[in-house]
Amino acid sequence: MYRKLRQQWLLIPVLIMVMFSGSFLFMKNHHVKVYYVRTTVRTTEMSISVLPVKHVTKSLAQLGKMDEINKFVLFLNQVPNCGAEVLIFLLQKMQGPNSYRHVRLKGGTMGKLDKIEQEEFVDGVYTVMREEAVPLSFDRQMYFVNYTLFDKQSPTYINLIREPADKALSRSFYHKKDKSDKNDLVYCLIRGKSNCTTARLDPEKLTVPYFCGHDPKCFLNDQWSLQTAKRNVERYYPVVGVLEEMNTTLDVFEHKIPYFFKGVQNVYKKKMIGPFTSKKTRQLRPKIRKHLQRILAKEYDFYNWVKRRLFKQLQMLYGDHHSH
Repeated sequence: MYRKLRQQWLLIPVLIMVMFSGSFLFMKNHHVKVYYVRTTVRTTEMSISVLPVKHVTKSLAQLGKMDEINKFVLFLNQVPNCGAEVLIFLLQKMQGPNSYRHVRLKGGTMGKLDKIEQEEFVDGVYTVMREEAVPLSFDRQMYFVNYTLFDKQSPTYINLIREPADKALSRSFYHKKDKSDKNDLVYCLIRGKSNCTTARLDPEKLTVPYFCGHDPKCFLNDQWSLQTAKRNVERYYPVVGVLEEMNTTLDVFEHKIPYFFKGVQNVYKKKMIGPFTSKKTRQLRPKIRKHLQRILAKEYDFYNWVKRRLFKQLQMLYGDHHSH
């Protein structure tokens, strides 16, 4: 009997270790795991000011009636080949002086998520928010997720987009060593083939789905997906920047979301404006660009709409006579 009791006591430490071993956010069904890299002051070479801790992740019951969007949580669901690395770098640099923490979420190549996977992802983000217990900014390459569908407060979404033909060209050259991409639309046009049609478009690589969401209809490149993307921008994205208008983008960011972007223009001018503007971009022949504009009509509609919105926001900040 003594031996049996001793074995039971020896099992207790093992059980405790098993219970507390999963500190890296395992979701309830283990379909979607949220892994993250916390950006520390060491990586940004800045110090975080000591401020009262803001608990921004209380349950709905604790918060009672609250805003639909959480102003202390920022989410950059970056669109590939649109220069989002610029914003990520700036968010990392600004976290010290603006007293928040930037978190890089891994797994951005996961693609479309079903309803259960989206809920698991949202729960995972909320777990990170509870653990960090400070204002946070996140980034990850992924399509828009509507947190409110899962009874959660939405983060403040932001993003950066790019002129569609230049984005398509960037992607084509980025993947030029991949033999499977020889059906790429730009690859087809540059080589002067006659069958360069919308059939060669990969809908998952377009910009609109990143604002529309994970619904299969978001990948049809039609009017419904375009309008859904615009509605989501109006509701959840205070600012969507344009890569070709970086100064205007940062100006509006600093005024519309000062909690995270106060002082961002000075950091950009000191750290990035030289290397960023000196990069040479490949140019498309006018004939190819015109062909792309026809094929990417919905992408251009969205791009021009976002650009008009951005300049309208700037105009509201400075008035009609502000030259920028």
